[in-house]
Amino acid sequence: MKSLRYRMIYFFGPDGTGKTTHAELTAWYLKKMGYRVWRASVKQHHTLSYLLLKLLSRKNPGTQAINYYGFNYELGRRIKTPWKILELISLLPAVVYRVLLPLCLGYIVVCDRYVLDTLVVLSYFLKEPKMISGKSAKLLVKLIPKDSLLIHLDADTDVILHRKRDELLTEQIIKYYKEAYRDLMKKLNLVAITINTGTAMIEEVQETIKRELHN
Repeated sequence: MKSLRYRMIYFFGPDGTGKTTHAELTAWYLKKMGYRVWRASVKQHHTLSYLLLKLLSRKNPGTQAINYYGFNYELGRRIKTPWKILELISLLPAVVYRVLLPLCLGYIVVCDRYVLDTLVVLSYFLKEPKMISGKSAKLLVKLIPKDSLLIHLDADTDVILHRKRDELLTEQIIKYYKEAYRDLMKKLNLVAITINTGTAMIEEVQETIKRELHN
């Protein structure tokens, strides 16, 4: 078995672009090839801030953050900075357990949501676009190993809306996410391959990924 040059394969991009699907297929492929693989996903509901948000919503339904939309204006204005700090701190245990520890144990980590996705979603949630290029971003990016393959999955807005038609996504949110990911890669000088999953079959996307893995 030929050694793999990457310790981590990280899929990122807007919801509805196929991150989970392709992470699962890639993990399955690598396991079949004989590699020790760890599937990881660090989502908001893995964090303390998410639990506090649920408690806050139960106590006062008027302050509820419904999925993608964030707090109402008044509450968001008052707690933006403390909430950002809480989000970033509460993210760390999930990062350590789900990603960093498996890496230390010698696994190849295949991850479909991680720190870049956290930055983009949180920047929208807190209405703070500058967050994707600020101190928080520069700190979180250090949690991505240098020997990682970064795969940015994208698709046209109408394709994403169709795929996520049962969720509360809107055209405005998707456009924000798409632009935020592009800005993030540019401002943080990230080397990633971009694949449009709306114009390629699943098998074609997987072939592209396999070629990159063995380059």
